[in-house]
Amino acid sequence: MGSMRNRGRRITDRKIEAYYELMRSIAETNHERMFEYYVEEDDASVFRLANGTSVQENVYPGFRQNIDRYLAECPKESIESMKKMLDNCLSRPMRQGAQIDFIDENGKSKPTTVLLVSVADLDRKVCMVAGILLEVKDEKGQIDSLTGVYNHVAFESRCVNLIRNEKSKLLFMMLDVDDFKIVNDTLGHNVGDRVLSQTGQALLETVGENGIVGRVGGDEFIAVVCGIESREAIDDFCEQLSENLKNIIFDMEYSASIGMTVTTDRQATFKDLYYEADQAMYYSKKHGKNRVTFFDEINKKDTHPMLMQSQYHESYEDSGLSELDRFSYDEYPDYILIVDEKKKKIVFANKSIRKASVMAPAQFDEYISQTFSDDFIDIFLRKKEQGNRYSVFKGDEHPDNIIAKLLEEKRLIVKLTHKIHNGYRMIKMIDLSDESKLNEVLRQVNSYKMCMKTFIRSAANRVSDNDFGAYLRILKDFYNADCVALIYGNNGNWNKLEEIHGTNAQTMAKLMSQSVTSGQVLDFMALFNESGRVFFSNVKEIEEVRPDLYKRLADVRIWSASAVKLSKCDEEFGTIVLMNPRNNSGALDLLDLVGVAYSDSLFYKHACDEFEYRLNYDDVTGLKKRKTFNNLGESYVEYKCDSMGIFACDIIQLGKINDKFGYSAGNARLRMVADVLRNVFNGFEMYRYEQDEMVVFCRNVDKKSFMGMVRTVRESLNDIDVSVSTGFSWTQKPDISKQLDEVRDMYEIEKQSKLESLSKTTRLRVIKDVSAELENGRFLVYFQPKVDSRTGVTTGAEALIRFKDEKHGLIGPIHFINIMEENNCSYLVDLFVLEKVCAIQKQRCLAGKRVVPISVNFSKTTLEYTYLLDKVREIISRYDLPEGLIQIEITESVGDMDIAVINNIAQSLISMGFRLAMDDFGTKYSNLEMLIKFQFSIAKIDRSLVKDIENNEKGRIMLKHLISMIKELGIECVAEGAENAEQVLMLRNFGCNIIQGYFYSKPVELDVFTSEFVEKTRNPL
Repeated sequence: MGSMRNRGRRITDRKIEAYYELMRSIAETNHERMFEYYVEEDDASVFRLANGTSVQENVYPGFRQNIDRYLAECPKESIESMKKMLDNCLSRPMRQGAQIDFIDENGKSKPTTVLLVSVADLDRKVCMVAGILLEVKDEKGQIDSLTGVYNHVAFESRCVNLIRNEKSKLLFMMLDVDDFKIVNDTLGHNVGDRVLSQTGQALLETVGENGIVGRVGGDEFIAVVCGIESREAIDDFCEQLSENLKNIIFDMEYSASIGMTVTTDRQATFKDLYYEADQAMYYSKKHGKNRVTFFDEINKKDTHPMLMQSQYHESYEDSGLSELDRFSYDEYPDYILIVDEKKKKIVFANKSIRKASVMAPAQFDEYISQTFSDDFIDIFLRKKEQGNRYSVFKGDEHPDNIIAKLLEEKRLIVKLTHKIHNGYRMIKMIDLSDESKLNEVLRQVNSYKMCMKTFIRSAANRVSDNDFGAYLRILKDFYNADCVALIYGNNGNWNKLEEIHGTNAQTMAKLMSQSVTSGQVLDFMALFNESGRVFFSNVKEIEEVRPDLYKRLADVRIWSASAVKLSKCDEEFGTIVLMNPRNNSGALDLLDLVGVAYSDSLFYKHACDEFEYRLNYDDVTGLKKRKTFNNLGESYVEYKCDSMGIFACDIIQLGKINDKFGYSAGNARLRMVADVLRNVFNGFEMYRYEQDEMVVFCRNVDKKSFMGMVRTVRESLNDIDVSVSTGFSWTQKPDISKQLDEVRDMYEIEKQSKLESLSKTTRLRVIKDVSAELENGRFLVYFQPKVDSRTGVTTGAEALIRFKDEKHGLIGPIHFINIMEENNCSYLVDLFVLEKVCAIQKQRCLAGKRVVPISVNFSKTTLEYTYLLDKVREIISRYDLPEGLIQIEITESVGDMDIAVINNIAQSLISMGFRLAMDDFGTKYSNLEMLIKFQFSIAKIDRSLVKDIENNEKGRIMLKHLISMIKELGIECVAEGAENAEQVLMLRNFGCNIIQGYFYSKPVELDVFTSEFVEKTRNPL
């Protein structure tokens, strides 16, 4: 092992080396084990030292990658602690320490103190993590100092082992000291600490050597007891526990709510038993406190439907009650019936009355579905009463009464309300036979009224729109929830979190934070029903439909949850989530009211943010407006920085582009340039400084880095379909005004040079001698692939013309097509492209190679050329290609031509074997008219509809329906302009599979197109 140490690397930090040697010395002296992890190999080993020699115990190949497998028997908290320590040590040279519970070969927990140190190589990069494993000889650090029982982590570790190895039945219990907050608040924390200490000792005395006792946190305790095989033994245990708890004496009466569960013959996990005991304990608290409840007793009575889907009779569908109403009434602790006086029928019966009924469920449904007699209301009250009047009812006095049939001899307070939904009446009944239940109802009503008053007062006195903490505290107190979270954001991106949690719910809060950060909160959002609400009182109800979510929730002890969506004006802002709400779970009025307040605040905040954005950012490019720069004033000019680099660019002849093609075309060019700047100068300040000018300010950047970005951005701007002049300046003595003048002088010189060159070369050559340029090879044909996103197979391409200038290189068609059309010679270029494409297709056919359809553009002036059809026939006759290998793309501008002329040309081209494609579809109303009138086989969605669809909901909706319409017309759909995977996936989901755009490739030369696309398959998404 010694030969492996550091694997030939030198330790550069002498302190770390000394610390490492000290650990080795301690390990050898105390016969402890050493741990070493080698980063490059991802291997770890555990060994002992004897007389300076390493005695290897275990080797762990791929340790970091397989750490969960190697430590599978350890408690989850121990595994996470080990991972965290290792990650910290790998981030930079440091020392870390923690106590870990390892599991030995006998399945017993072995507490171990792990001390780790990072070792760096000469490059200051961590190459090894070394450590010592010190076995804890006693239980110091695992025992709660106040109560003398195990802390939560230690208890769970031991309990997991006990459950795994114990063959006899186990009794699992949880205890919560009743009204402990009142004890602390009225008698002081010293008395409270004494109560907790005595509770721990009472539990230890009761459990003895037969089990384990722990403190979950706060005033909650937990215990597991072995060897209780009979009901009599359980009763004896409970009686002994009661006697021991009675010995806890202070100035108030001591009481505790206890929940228990028994393993019986089933295979139960710690998580199962914890959940069951926890539910039983809170059942005890909810039903009067100072009692013991077994989970199997409440499990038969308290099964709750998931997601607010109440168990109501089929006839309830016609009750006129909303889903929220049904849920709210279903959760009331008192009995609820809603009756239709006209039809003499019961239209709703809540869960409480169903549970309390002496009838079986089927018998209950059959009974209440009947039509009753004319004195329907009088059945409930001995005389008809007006308004909200109360009456005492005794079932044994009226055995034929409907309530007596359902509830037998119960003594009730009956309240008949005013008419509610659709003229129905609601009958509320409070059971007087259980005084604790009556007290609970009264407490709940008083608590609700007090919370509503507090909420209204808090809303009225709210300091700012972002002060959500007060609302969250109100909700937490009213619902007695472990954790309350507000998750919110804009445009469906819910990435912000506000939460408040109890002392025992740190892991819940951490889960919510991680879920929001990672986007996993969307799993929870999928549970919302149509009313925008979630409710489940038993997390097991979602195990089948959402197993991953169930595991995450159960791991952090989230047993139940309620949530509402926040929305206003059809815009969703987020959600409020209650975790483990134990009180008032059926009273969603307060949650709804808080939701309305949040929605208003978030709507206002979103509107303010949107206004602020529009005030400071350019709508077209997304860059900052010039006035935001001007508002900085002289302070910006004098801003002290070590260096300043300024880059500016100007779009040449942007005004002419707007005049000729419209502002949409000009705006598209502006966005192209802005996107290039953002990609290169990410993190620096960018402005749309003038109509056609953009400026980037790079503070504190070195000259080499700045010039590298300048070279990159200039190369990228040469690849887009617009001519741009650029200028730049860098200095160590920043002077904004002077540098801007230098930059502008530079790009003005370049602009004039380009304009003169274009006018002297492009204009003269194109207008006077296009034919000569074609013969001299100045015009080149490039190909942009069309790819099936489902398979990655290239299904075609569009042929695009470029002009090769000796000085400026390749020039896009935007600089010469207009000139050609103005001089009626664009047909020369279009026919040239057609001939080239035919020759290429013929050559590949003769060679037996794969051939895909290629489309050629015909402009409006080309279609107006008198001899067009004759020229096309001549070309086709020379090559004799199979039909369908050439497609003709026509733009919407031909809509201005005579319909008869267009129709004649279209029919003639189709008869020659061409397929017609409508280019730039969706940009103008004339597209739709042409698509209906002429026989187009293909419609190409314009790039303007595809750009930014991932951030534009309205654009997505329009595009989805446009694609659907095209397909219903039996026309093939192709989308142009897709630049990222998200856009491609959205288009595919909408039904458009054929994609042409920079995501797959920019226009390329023939050799690249055939070798990389026609003869290869791209990786499908």
